[in-house]
Amino acid sequence: MEKTVHIKLDRNSDLSLTEVLDKIKSLQEKNPNLDVFFDGDAYAICSRPRAKK
Repeated sequence: MEKTVHIKLDRNSDLSLTEVLDKIKSLQEKNPNLDVFFDGDAYAICSRPRAKK
């Protein structure tokens, strides 16, 4: 499955972990059909469609 980058973070940013988690939570609430996650390699908040069971 292809991932979508929503927010690319600057490695020198002064964002706290709490702020990043709040952004992830907000995206999850707005898009319940997506699996939203932090991609450490891309240093970005990304998503992909949830797997259907």
